[in-house]
Amino acid sequence: MSGELHNRINLLVKDSYEFLRKQEDAKYELLKRISDTLKKCRQSVKAVYAQDFKKARRLLDEVQSDIKDITKKASKNGVYDSWPPIVQTYQEFLEAVFIYWFTSGRRYRLRSKPPPASILYAVSDLIGELKRVMMEKLRRGRLDEAEDTYNTMVQLYENLSTIALGEAVLPGFKRKVDVNRASVESAFTVLNEELRRKAFLSSMEECLKKNSNVDKQ
Repeated sequence: MSGELHNRINLLVKDSYEFLRKQEDAKYELLKRISDTLKKCRQSVKAVYAQDFKKARRLLDEVQSDIKDITKKASKNGVYDSWPPIVQTYQEFLEAVFIYWFTSGRRYRLRSKPPPASILYAVSDLIGELKRVMMEKLRRGRLDEAEDTYNTMVQLYENLSTIALGEAVLPGFKRKVDVNRASVESAFTVLNEELRRKAFLSSMEECLKKNSNVDKQ
């Protein structure tokens, strides 16, 4: 009986080792594919900021195809969508899509539903990117657009801040939301200063006009 048990355990150990070794090899190959895919996500964001929406969309299409291949190969080797590198891939892809949507005003269709965690992480990261967009609009003197961007930041933050899930379900999410709050607060400070400056300049211009009219009389 002990010999039979020993053989069974040895077989279990051998099968487990073979499975995990195969999975390790698959993960190594997947990580190389993921690295290339993440580069495309970042290139798409860069293209959006350069107003090259055609290139940005082409890169997003390539990323969607890459993700389909990556997840298919991962599933065949017992690697699932909850694997952190896959979550990150979806996250950065979605962030690039959101930035494309927001900046270009054009729709972009997702071919498959991303993991829920990736969606929440991507929205959180989008808030930081929108602050960057807002600052650029202020630099260019587009105050109304900057204010609209800030309002979008606030709405997104308010949605995320109501989510109460533990660290085991969404690792690092609470910290990201804390960072989002700081981004919203600092964006408000900058925007408010600019609005006050604009109001002051407008009032000064009005006073100068009144004085000019008095002098003419």
